[in-house]
Amino acid sequence: MPNPGRAKPQFSAAVLLETPAELSFSQLQAELKRIAPQAVLGDWGGPVANPAVEPGIEMLSLNGENLSVLVVDAPAPAVVLQPGPFANPLWPNAEREAAHHKAHIVILGLQDPIDRVAALAKARAITLMAAAIVRFVPAIGVTWADGANLVRAAAFAQMTKNIGQPNANAVPFWVRIMLAKGPPGPLGAQGLTAGTLGLRIFGLRELQYASAPLDPDFFMQHAYSVAEYLLRSGKQLADGETIGVEGQAGFAISHADAGDFVSFPIARLSPQIKK
Repeated sequence: MPNPGRAKPQFSAAVLLETPAELSFSQLQAELKRIAPQAVLGDWGGPVANPAVEPGIEMLSLNGENLSVLVVDAPAPAVVLQPGPFANPLWPNAEREAAHHKAHIVILGLQDPIDRVAALAKARAITLMAAAIVRFVPAIGVTWADGANLVRAAAFAQMTKNIGQPNANAVPFWVRIMLAKGPPGPLGAQGLTAGTLGLRIFGLRELQYASAPLDPDFFMQHAYSVAEYLLRSGKQLADGETIGVEGQAGFAISHADAGDFVSFPIARLSPQIKK
């Protein structure tokens, strides 16, 4: 799979709208209170001291993360919907089904995170903001531009029903799993290869799987599990270190600088991480 390059990643999401819509601070506050009661919404100066004051939405803070929320009365750039050489597993027909959208809302994370923990916190804040917005606007879908990920609004609302819980997993929205046919396996079974796009925004290397006759769901679940483990633990995998899965193939990982692919050749391993 081609290396996506080392362009500077950006923490952003966009909500695609059926028709133009307006947002208010009070709308966001009410929806966040419903889906994430512990969330703290304010402006860039922190929580709003005077409840009677209605701040604008362009400069918001959510759980201490400074965000910019911009309503754009025009469609998003067409490139946002283009799948590229790999189908988008979360929304395969996005280019056709969302082509008629009339407006979009951009949620932009400001200030570069200083480490992986800060990066994950920023991603969660943007995901939570998007989850609140799609519940009261005429949304078609949501896109994370850096990972070229797209998801239908209805599916996103269902997938984020527990987003208000502490340390809710936002990784699947930010990391796209790319699947492609590979060489046949030893017994002639169709091989499948996979890779990720989006991990570099968290300072991790992208993952690339060697061809194996495995189910696509296995690749997706394994890649998301590896990503979540690395992000939560702060671990850096060394050369020769492996990740095994009970009853399945494991994948050897070699370490290099962030932004490069990690290759996963097939090997039989035990369930735990081993040296």
